[in-house]
Amino acid sequence: MKRIFHRYPLLLLLPVLFLTWQLITKHGLVGKSLLASPEEVGTVLVRGLSPASGGDAIYAHAFDTLVRALSGWSLSMVCGLVLGALLGMSSLTYRSSEPVLEFVRAVPPIMFFPLFLVAFDFGSPAYVWTIALGCLPVMTLSVSRGIQNLDHSRLELLKTHGVSPLFRGFASVIEILPSALFGARLTLSLSLIISVVTEMVFSPKTGYALGALAKDSQISFETAKFYACIFLLGAFGYLMNALIRQAEWWLSGELRQAN
Repeated sequence: MKRIFHRYPLLLLLPVLFLTWQLITKHGLVGKSLLASPEEVGTVLVRGLSPASGGDAIYAHAFDTLVRALSGWSLSMVCGLVLGALLGMSSLTYRSSEPVLEFVRAVPPIMFFPLFLVAFDFGSPAYVWTIALGCLPVMTLSVSRGIQNLDHSRLELLKTHGVSPLFRGFASVIEILPSALFGARLTLSLSLIISVVTEMVFSPKTGYALGALAKDSQISFETAKFYACIFLLGAFGYLMNALIRQAEWWLSGELRQAN
């Protein structure tokens, strides 16, 4: 049992959190306008499965939000991999570009959101490009730093033993992948945050946005719906991060065996 809890700590943590949450709401330690009960949140999530029977279409809101977040995240991944590879190949280029990337990373992407709204006629691309802009510096820095930290002595050893350039390039890519996956994990959470914040600032034309739904629920004191939005975002973020982290662990194990 101890080994199971050590490997899957959520099996122990979740019941404790759920019980604490239930006790707080049951005994009225926190008002209903601040914290809904687990039953109320569960009712919203179940009711959302059948919008035609009076549900709030919460899953339709979540779907559109996640599509926007993943689209911006994927765009930043592709651009970050290419830009990071170009900047990381030269130490001079990397040292020159790093301060610029750190500067851009420090600027909240939401400041550029109104410009993108005008440029893209208030359409979905405005949200996607705002997300991509916020994630791009992080991904670029992760990849370029990974290239800078390459073990060049190992590559020289492979070259000395007559290993083909194609295989040496493949070995370099494998060695950079942990840095790229780490950047992907960081930017995934960031993409969800930016997606929700932009939707809270300005609702998309489609009308489906988890950020806008959370904002409206908070204003109208529909606390159960507000916490249901939080639950869906947290669950998706946790699952995606777990998948990327699993890929990191697997890749780290493969690299240790190779060494």
